[in-house]
Amino acid sequence: MVKDEVKKALESVQKAVQGDLNGTGQAHVDLLETIRKLSLAVETPAETLMRMRFEPLQSAAIRLALETGVLDAISSLGGKKVTADELADLTKYHALLIARIMRLVTWAGVVDEVGENTYAANEMTRLIVSPGLSGGEKHHFDLFFPTGAKLMEYLHETKVHQFPKDDEISAFQYAHGKKLWEYFDAVPEQRKYFDDYMAVRRVGLVKWFQTYPMAEILCPAAKRDANAALFVDVGGNWGHEVESFHEAYPDAPGRLILQDLPQTIEKVRRENPPKDVECMEYDFFQPQPIKGARAYYFRNICHDWPDEQCQIFLSNTARSMEEGYSRLLIDDYVLNDVQAPIRAAAMDLLMMLFCSGIERTRHQWEILLDRCGLEIVKVWGTRSDYEQVIEARLKE
Repeated sequence: MVKDEVKKALESVQKAVQGDLNGTGQAHVDLLETIRKLSLAVETPAETLMRMRFEPLQSAAIRLALETGVLDAISSLGGKKVTADELADLTKYHALLIARIMRLVTWAGVVDEVGENTYAANEMTRLIVSPGLSGGEKHHFDLFFPTGAKLMEYLHETKVHQFPKDDEISAFQYAHGKKLWEYFDAVPEQRKYFDDYMAVRRVGLVKWFQTYPMAEILCPAAKRDANAALFVDVGGNWGHEVESFHEAYPDAPGRLILQDLPQTIEKVRRENPPKDVECMEYDFFQPQPIKGARAYYFRNICHDWPDEQCQIFLSNTARSMEEGYSRLLIDDYVLNDVQAPIRAAAMDLLMMLFCSGIERTRHQWEILLDRCGLEIVKVWGTRSDYEQVIEARLKE
């Protein structure tokens, strides 16, 4: 029986490989899923449980390798071999500690093990030491693990299941003593990890506009006025998305506007203002001051909040939209109703723990937007394990 399951799973992998060679990004997602199912078919239940039990230790080893400078040292040597003893000289950490950490780091494929206590950088090594990816590793590990360690205690003591009320606290606040954004204000190092990570994830907007007919979405004949608002990046932090859009389409007519809270905008103006973009102080829980823009863009905003709060700020946007012209663009996950990919499902749980937020299915998005007087035109995206762009308009 087990052999039949393995054979069937292997056949599915072979079929998915062919699909991935000629298919879209979703075909690659499907291939990864068939490989996962093959692994589960080969493993005994006890082996699967053992693997899952020790997976957090891989994250710990990788985090230690980053913190000690071991990964930076290996990456700096290109592809040259380096021993644990040599790494000890470079990093001032004990060779035995390095060897013990690297057993899990190499098993995870982050570095190649090329001999006894001897290593060489690979493509993943070079990727993970970049500011954005190392920032992502530090952000997730440093904030999640203390939250996870307190999760059972939080559940039983507070009785809060998902969405805390005004007099209740989130799982993150229970573990760290502050809400997420307050914590970032208090710990600038963690804020930098987060900002570096967000900077490398600016992929949605330009790809969406390249897919959609430019003349239709950007500048219909009646709206070629250069003083009209073309694109409003709401809660856009450093403005990575609006900046990347401007770089791709420098001649698009209309104003480009970045909105965020005063302390964020002040920092952006002082340190790195995006070129040819207006920086505007704005709290999206207040009425939207920019009326009749072609596009209002929210990236990774809605998943921070439960429906009650989302309804407030999305309704504020809807009241400023022009019927038949304006579009609301929401760049976020749209979960499958069944068999949600691991990345999307994990992000949903992460947002619940960090922000008391939620990643939504299409049906949940439809309900939320309907309450705001909006309707979905189309969901853009080729992969179910990545964020997609929801194009919405005022209900007709």
